Amino acid sequence: MQRSCARRTSAKPAVALLLAAALTSAGGCTGLLATGVYVWQGGNLAPAECDALKNQRVIVVCRPPSSHEYRYAGAARNVALHVSELLVKNVKGIDVVNPREVDDWVDESDSDDFRELARAVDADKVVHVEFDDFELFKDKTLYQGQAIVAVSVYDMRDNNRRVWERQFSDIRLPINGPFPAQDKPLQQWEREFVAFVAERVAENFYPHDPNATFAVDAIANR
Repeated sequence: MQRSCARRTSAKPAVALLLAAALTSAGGCTGLLATGVYVWQGGNLAPAECDALKNQRVIVVCRPPSSHEYRYAGAARNVALHVSELLVKNVKGIDVVNPREVDDWVDESDSDDFRELARAVDADKVVHVEFDDFELFKDKTLYQGQAIVAVSVYDMRDNNRRVWERQFSDIRLPINGPFPAQDKPLQQWEREFVAFVAERVAENFYPHDPNATFAVDAIANR
């Protein structure tokens, strides 16, 4: 068994060089090369930036930009829904309050104070997502999503203390430039951008692929 392991170890640099050469010759694509190296390395994941949600009862609250509160209220709710789904899927022991329950409480209470909501549903932590900007268009004829987002985590068991925060000053899709709005329906494009933003927010709370955004422009443009 030891001899077999030794053979595999000694062969690894040679195989890695062959893999790099093959990927480089295939059109000289650095994205393919990086992906190949990533796979060869075993798919190393970036760690969570915040692990405060493990084994906690959590609510996700998302606020649209104050300048477009009604225009993008639906998008904000869908971001909260997607973030909640990703947290349930990827964070160990988490109990996420159903986003529809959160929406119902906000509608019925006529309050946007997440502290009151957290007390009402007996939440341990609040993930508060606040948009300073959210746009789907570069101009009237071109799609390019852009969002400026502040994400905070509050500990409701510790006097509502903020335990983590991060500012996303420029989330863009596509990253390298807009594409014609005639290429896809607006509703489809909004769903895609909402999902992209939600993933950028949620991945801070669990190990994730740091190279996941390599191909997003190609996906957005298809």
